[in-house]
Amino acid sequence: MTARPAQRDSFDAAVAYLHALDQRNPHQHTHAYAFGNGIARARHLLSRLGDAPRVTRRCVLIAGSKGKGSTAAMLAAMLSASGYRVGLFTGPHLYSPLERFAIGCSARLETMSEAQFIAFAERIAAIIATWDRPEIGLPTRFEAFTAMAYRWFEEQRVDLAVMEIGIGGRHDAVNLAEPLLSVITNISLEHTQILGHTLAEIAWAKAGILRARGSAVIAPQTDEARRVLLAEANRLGMTERLYFVEDYCTATLSRVQVAAAGLSGQWVRIHPRPSALLAQIIGTCDELFCPLLGIWQVENLATALTALSVLHDQGLTIHAAALRAGLAGLRWPARFEILRSAPLVIADGAHTPHAMAQLRDSLRAYFPSRPIHFVLGVLRDKDAQGILEAIADDAARIIFTEPPTDRALPAAQLLKIWQMHRHDAAQAIVISDPALALQRALDDVGASDIICVAGSLHLAAGAVRQLTPQPKS
Repeated sequence: MTARPAQRDSFDAAVAYLHALDQRNPHQHTHAYAFGNGIARARHLLSRLGDAPRVTRRCVLIAGSKGKGSTAAMLAAMLSASGYRVGLFTGPHLYSPLERFAIGCSARLETMSEAQFIAFAERIAAIIATWDRPEIGLPTRFEAFTAMAYRWFEEQRVDLAVMEIGIGGRHDAVNLAEPLLSVITNISLEHTQILGHTLAEIAWAKAGILRARGSAVIAPQTDEARRVLLAEANRLGMTERLYFVEDYCTATLSRVQVAAAGLSGQWVRIHPRPSALLAQIIGTCDELFCPLLGIWQVENLATALTALSVLHDQGLTIHAAALRAGLAGLRWPARFEILRSAPLVIADGAHTPHAMAQLRDSLRAYFPSRPIHFVLGVLRDKDAQGILEAIADDAARIIFTEPPTDRALPAAQLLKIWQMHRHDAAQAIVISDPALALQRALDDVGASDIICVAGSLHLAAGAVRQLTPQPKS
């Protein structure tokens, strides 16, 4: 048996140490704790790591309920292809925390190395051992990741950092910066026990990333959310630098190709408004290929392009050819990812009623007459009933399972919720083990059927790992 490399053991220990930061006291891993002094803890940890004065002012913050990760990845890919050294901080990770930290240049994206991660963990351990701000509490894992990202990007001298907000915005640790640009993607009901039970309350939380001296790009919103965002911009005196995407750019699906893994994508026709900054980059009307499937990616692309045009107006040089190349090479795993072609297996991390409805609409649009079998699992803090209602009329069969995390809602409880609201409950079964649930679906369906693994990014990532050959470590 081959011995494990010493560095891999050290890396695993570093990951375990940072994860354990959430378990130091009973309140450490609560959202109330994180939102209380999370920004202050992350800022102080960052200052003791060496601070990041340039990056915290040369960055883009991206918040939203749906699409923020995809939009961040699109924007970083297009900027990178244009020759900029771009830092990208996203979450959650699928397999390794290294995925959260990436730097792209000339269309190549490289994650933080294990050695760099280990070094940061050691630095953080030394700081926490001599923590000098007991009144604000000790940093959480996410706050440590946030400080690591800003400091690493500073040390790597990135030209610009694209930072995805974790939850909400106003009190999220990532929101410690003074960004050049704030981007808010679609807002819907999510994390209601944390952010509020109305769209207005959630929009207020997202609006916390707006800055008086910065610019902002706002994706299409409901009237309720838009009013809140506009009111906050008015309060900050930044309405002249507030760009609503639909006022500057519209995007429509032109055609789609759903094939084997790595060969799928959709062509999106872009229509910049005649006076829009975007017209300087892409012309009056053009078609772009986006390798990310899902009808929601059309709106995300319009949002990323509008953000790109605002940065272009602020002095960044963007070329259309580079833009196309960066976008075409983008990969974003477990988001409407095609894993097999016969039967067609799709993994998607949709975990809110709104996201599940968009997934359902994409399945309807792409496969109007093919039976769809769901392998579904959700987390305890999600709106399970709303998620089930979104697919109730489209599921040929559902296998309820449990995402590989201790936050999973028991599959049997999902079945009970389904039975309470459906008369044809016989089409649903429970297989708690997610790998066995997916294998059962593969065994039972025909070659022309569709299997959709959804409800949790943890579950979707597990399906990707199960059906996709993984590189040997």
